[in-house]
Amino acid sequence: MADDAMRDPAAHPIGTRIGERLNLEKVSWGAIWAGSMVTIGMELLFLSFGVFIDGVLGGSTPWAMAWYLITMAVSFYAGAATAARLFDIAVRDICVMHGLATWGVATLATAILGAVVGAVALFKTALPASQVLHWGGAEQWGGVIWGGVLLSLLTAYMGGGSTVRGEASATQREVPASPMRRAS
Repeated sequence: MADDAMRDPAAHPIGTRIGERLNLEKVSWGAIWAGSMVTIGMELLFLSFGVFIDGVLGGSTPWAMAWYLITMAVSFYAGAATAARLFDIAVRDICVMHGLATWGVATLATAILGAVVGAVALFKTALPASQVLHWGGAEQWGGVIWGGVLLSLLTAYMGGGSTVRGEASATQREVPASPMRRAS
């Protein structure tokens, strides 16, 4: 039986190639990376503005927490919408998946950048480990950071789906290549 499937794959649809079953051609990593770069750029822009305003206000913790949540919501929405918009096929589910993939890549990049910046800041302050581990604001900021990640997931989902207007018909699902693109 297995030998028959290997000899004549057209007669046995279970033996089709994995790329044909999963539609791997419908993933645009260029769009996902561009959306991730937009997300990280927006985060840096908003967070640097927040640091400036926080210095002007004299270290207002509630304001800093609110600004962090606004930063996460706006930047991840913009990044997911960018990834979905740069994708050629106007199918809502695929655009949402591009937005969520952008969220994953950008969240990983943000965590790595945050860990590096945090390690450098910790190294510069030269505090003993006991003081760092028992910081009083850890519980408060831990919840806000977790809420920001959850909020960013929600807004990435909304941003990925926001670029598609209505349900695409069967003829609109495959958008022809623009004349500016090279034929492959």
